[in-house]
Amino acid sequence: MLSNLQAQQNSIQKFTINDGLTSNIIFDITQDKVGYLWIATDKGLIKFDGNDFTQIIKQKTTTVLSQNNTIYAGLENGLLIKNNNQEQFLSSKKVVHISSFKKEIFLGTTQGIYQLEKEYLKPLQINTVVDFSIINDLIFEKNSFYVATNKGLWKLNSLNKPKEVELIIKDHVTSLLKFQNKIIAATFQNGLKIIDNNSIEKRITTQQSVTSVQKLKNEIWVTSDKNGIEVFTLPSFSFKQKINKYNSIETNNINTVFKDSQNTVWIASNNGLYQIKKSVSDNSKSKKPVIYFENLFVNNQNIDSLLSAKKTTTFSPSENNISIYFKTVDLLNPRKIKYRYKLDDKFSSWSTNNSVQFANLNAGKYTFKIQSKIDDKFSEIKSFTFVIDTPFYKKSWFILSAIILFLFGGYLFLDFYIKNINQKNKEKIDTLKLENHLLSLEQKALQLQMNPHFIFNVLNGIKALGNSGKIAELNITISQFSVLLRSILNNSRKEEISLKEEIKSLKNYIELEQAMSPKDFEYSFDTNLNAIDADEILIPTMLIQPFIENAIQHGFEVTKKGKITISFEVKNNFLRCTIIDNGIGIHQSKKRKENSNHNSVALKVSKERIENIATKNSFSIDEIIEYSVIKGTKVWFKIPLKTDY
Repeated sequence: MLSNLQAQQNSIQKFTINDGLTSNIIFDITQDKVGYLWIATDKGLIKFDGNDFTQIIKQKTTTVLSQNNTIYAGLENGLLIKNNNQEQFLSSKKVVHISSFKKEIFLGTTQGIYQLEKEYLKPLQINTVVDFSIINDLIFEKNSFYVATNKGLWKLNSLNKPKEVELIIKDHVTSLLKFQNKIIAATFQNGLKIIDNNSIEKRITTQQSVTSVQKLKNEIWVTSDKNGIEVFTLPSFSFKQKINKYNSIETNNINTVFKDSQNTVWIASNNGLYQIKKSVSDNSKSKKPVIYFENLFVNNQNIDSLLSAKKTTTFSPSENNISIYFKTVDLLNPRKIKYRYKLDDKFSSWSTNNSVQFANLNAGKYTFKIQSKIDDKFSEIKSFTFVIDTPFYKKSWFILSAIILFLFGGYLFLDFYIKNINQKNKEKIDTLKLENHLLSLEQKALQLQMNPHFIFNVLNGIKALGNSGKIAELNITISQFSVLLRSILNNSRKEEISLKEEIKSLKNYIELEQAMSPKDFEYSFDTNLNAIDADEILIPTMLIQPFIENAIQHGFEVTKKGKITISFEVKNNFLRCTIIDNGIGIHQSKKRKENSNHNSVALKVSKERIENIATKNSFSIDEIIEYSVIKGTKVWFKIPLKTDY
C-alpha cells in the first residue's frame, strides 16, 4: 500500500508487502554502482529498481554491503557473497555488520570479528572481552581501528593480532561515524559521544534505544527502535527536527537510514520501507542517466564476465545465439526509462525493453551499442564488440588442407591397393611354401614311419620263435606284424585317419615292442572326447608313434618296469594329446642315443608337423621332477579338432 505524506516540502512514500516487499521488517539498505537498492529483511535479501522488488534469497538477512561488483549479505549463520550470477556461502556466527578496509572484508558478529579469506571466514583474536562481544560497527581512522561492541568502544592498532588494545568508552555502542577526523559514537542509552584521539570531546543528548547514526550530507540522523529519528545539523550538532509516527511516518521502530546516489533518503523500519523524495526544485537538477550491461547469454549459457572484457570477444560458429541484458536504474523515475540499441546498423526505436536477442548470427565482427534516456536526458552510449568465427570448413586453410588431404588420401589408397596386391601374392607364395614344406614333412614322416632296427628285431624274433617251435606265438607275432605293416602302408597314402584307427595301430606297435624288447613295460590309453566318437575324430597319420618309440627305446631301463600312458582329450575345439612315461627323462635319454640319428630326426619332424598344424606354443616336452628326482618324461601337444561330419 502506498501512502503519501508531506513533511517539510519533501514527499514521503511508503512501501510494504502490498507493493512487492517480502517483509515489512527492514534491517539495512545499500546501493550498488548500477543504482539498485539492496534491502536486508527478515525474510530475505531484496533488490529494488524503483519499480519492482526482486527476492534474491529467502534467508533472514541482517545487513548488506555493496563493494565494486559484489554484494555481501550478512545472515543468521554466515555470509552470502553474490557476484553477478555466482553465489558463495561461508559459515560464521550471526553477522551484525560488514565493513571494508583496503579491499579486505571484515564481519562484526554476535561473537567477535571475522575476516574474509578466499574460501572461509577466519575469526580474529583481539581479547577475551571483544572476542565474545556483539560487534555492532567497525571503522578505520588515524591509523587505528575503532570497534563498537555491546560492552564498549575499543581502539586497536590492528585487527589481526593487535599489540595495542584500548577501551575508550565502557558503554553499549551501537554505531560509529567519522566526522572531521573525529569519531561519533552512538550509544544505546546515553546519546552521542564525540571522540578525539582517546578521549570524549563532546556529548550530544539524544533519544534512547539508538540503533544507528548516519551522516546524510550536512546532517546527522540518529535512529531509534522506539522513538523514530532525530536530525542534527553539522557541524554545530544543533537539533533540527524529529521524524516519527506523530508527524511524518507510521512507526517509531527505525533500524537505519540511507541516502542514495540521487540524494533520496530511505528509511528501514519494522513497518515497511519509507522513501523521502527531494523537493521539485532539486529534481530539476537530476543528472543524466547511466546505462550498464547486466547479463550476456550465449546459447542460453550465462557468461556475464565477458561483458567487462577489454578485448574483442570471439565466439565459435555454433555460438551464434546472443542475448544481451542492459539496465538503467532511476529510483525516482523508473517508468520513464527507455532504451534503444543497434548492431552495426541504425538505432532501433525507443522502448522499455531492457534486453535483446539475436538468433543464428552469421560469421563476422559485430559491435552492439545501447543507450537509455529519461525525458530529454540521454545516457552515454555503451558498446560491446564480439566476433562470430567463420566455420572451419569455409576457411582457406581448411580448404587447402582438404585438397592436400584428398591427394594424400588418394596416394595412400593407391599405395594400399598395390601393397594389398603384393600382400596377396606373398600370401599365395607363403601358402605354396607351407604346402611344399608340409609335403616335405609328410615325405620325411613316410620315410621315418618304421625304424629299421625295429623291423630287424621283429624278424629276428619271428625266426627265434620258429626255431624254438613256438608255433602259436609265432602265428600271433606274424599276424600282428602283418597288420602293422598293412596299416602303415595304407595310412601312408592318407593325410588323415580316424583317432580310432590311430589308437589301434599304436596298440599293435606297442604290443610288438613288448614281445620283442628285453625291457618289461606296460601301457594304457585314456580318452575324454567330450561325447564325440573316436571314429569321427581325424588326426594326421603317424603323428604320435615317434614319441612312443622314443620312450620305449631310450627312456625305459631293463632293470625297472616301465609304464607309458597315452591320453586324448577334446577341449575348446582342440584335440589334446599327452604321453607320459616313467623312464630316465628326456635329457638323460638324449645322452644315451647320441649314436641313434633316426629317433632324433623323427622327433624333430613330428614337432614341426604339430607346430605347422597348430601354433608354435602348441607343443611341449618336459621332464617330470618330484623332490628333485626325475620321474619320467611328459610330451604334450594340441591340434585343432577336426571331424568327418
